[in-house]
Amino acid sequence: MDLFAPTWTPTHPAFVSLLNALSGETDPVYVVGGVVRDALLGRSAGLTDLDVIVTRAASEVAQRAADRLGWAYYTLDAERDVARLVFTAGKTPLVCDIAAMRGGELTTDLQARDFTVNAMAMRWRRDCASELVDLAGGQADLDERQLRRVTPWGLAEDPVRLLRAVRLAVQLEFTIEEATFLQILRISGMIRLASAERVRDELWKMLASSKPDHAIDMLRTVNLLRPLLPEIADLEGVAQTAPHDADVYHHTLRTVRYALQLREWLKGDAAIEASEAGAAIATALGPHLPRLRQMLLTTTAAERRVVDWLVWFALWHDVGKPSTRSTDQFADGALRYRFLRHEEVGAEMLAHRLDALKFSRHEIALARTVVRAHMRPHLLHASFGDAPISRRARYRFFRESEGRAAEAQAGIDTLLLALADYQAIYAVSPPLAWQRYVTHIAELVAYGVAPDGLEEVRTPLVDGHTLMAYFDLPPGRQVGALLEQLREAQAAGEIATVEAGLALAAELLARDV
Repeated sequence: MDLFAPTWTPTHPAFVSLLNALSGETDPVYVVGGVVRDALLGRSAGLTDLDVIVTRAASEVAQRAADRLGWAYYTLDAERDVARLVFTAGKTPLVCDIAAMRGGELTTDLQARDFTVNAMAMRWRRDCASELVDLAGGQADLDERQLRRVTPWGLAEDPVRLLRAVRLAVQLEFTIEEATFLQILRISGMIRLASAERVRDELWKMLASSKPDHAIDMLRTVNLLRPLLPEIADLEGVAQTAPHDADVYHHTLRTVRYALQLREWLKGDAAIEASEAGAAIATALGPHLPRLRQMLLTTTAAERRVVDWLVWFALWHDVGKPSTRSTDQFADGALRYRFLRHEEVGAEMLAHRLDALKFSRHEIALARTVVRAHMRPHLLHASFGDAPISRRARYRFFRESEGRAAEAQAGIDTLLLALADYQAIYAVSPPLAWQRYVTHIAELVAYGVAPDGLEEVRTPLVDGHTLMAYFDLPPGRQVGALLEQLREAQAAGEIATVEAGLALAAELLARDV
């Protein structure tokens, strides 16, 4: 393919205005890195991040351009003279990082970059970029669809580049050139020297890609999985009993693939899998899709969206199994493995790892809750068999999943994880009793998002002040217990008026509740 692009212009006019403003302040201005790579690959549509280098005084140049155009200005690295400009007036934030050339020269700067496909630059002149500079053979490597280090010492200088190699190989569907691959294997332990925040961000991008399961397995192949996520590495070879047909590691990767399908469908980026299993999900959850998207397309922290956490939940849902496995042997010599309380143990292991990776407290709490609760949908399905799940059981599921009866977020995330997990148990598709399982999940989802479900108990029929005044009760646990039983009865449809609530409270008090 012909990779040479004589000119390039970003599609967003705000980027064009910014680059023109920068070139008005200094000359030359070069667009560099992944932007050039993606432009040559024809992948720059929807660009939201831009990297620019100037000869010197990058922070001053950036500050003046930001003041002129109304972009927000931040200092990223004062010592290296790197600034960040952010544009938030549009629907999606735009980010431009502006740095002084390392060594004050374009050649020195490009030689200090990670991979040849990222070591190209295009000079910006009024309204477009041209004059491609390719000193390391990046165009040829794009043509070969391979990642190759720029220098033998480049990877060791910044250990995060080891992780970035895997991320880019997965995102671009490139292979890693042999010498680069062997060096990553040889120095993989250096990843422990990278900052937690940078590792977190690379892992997030990796798992947000279109092949997160491949990314995890590639980390294992290049010896990066164990130093980064030893809990996931420990899943390999942990045998399970039927109906599982795979060890915990490969079951986990399969769960990640199903979670990916759900994630892309919920985002609206792809249709659900064209299969009997996928059709059942689309039919059952389709009526609730607008509300689900409203809940799941919100952000948790640093622009990370709730929907993108589905893959993380899938990756970690069974992480407690290796440390909780016990073995029973039957008279015929057959073995059965059990993993009692693995969901509780795994939830704490996940929370510890997310804390080490510097995720926010809110994100850690959500992830811990979902992993701890992920077995409950399976147990409810088994308990109710062919019958619908009762309203009382639906209410209790959300109460126990979330910890707050009127909130649905963690419960909905748990149900979506359960769908992926249940499919991944079985080698066949659709799995055993799939239609009934999806129906049960849909009943719970409907209760969580529909107006006649959990929403009805957000405002209780009887509040604590009413109970204390009506029955002359002091504040305390007795009032709290009464309120919860009344809320549960309201959720189950057993009471619908204040009078009915007070009558039930009187009955409960007579029983010394």
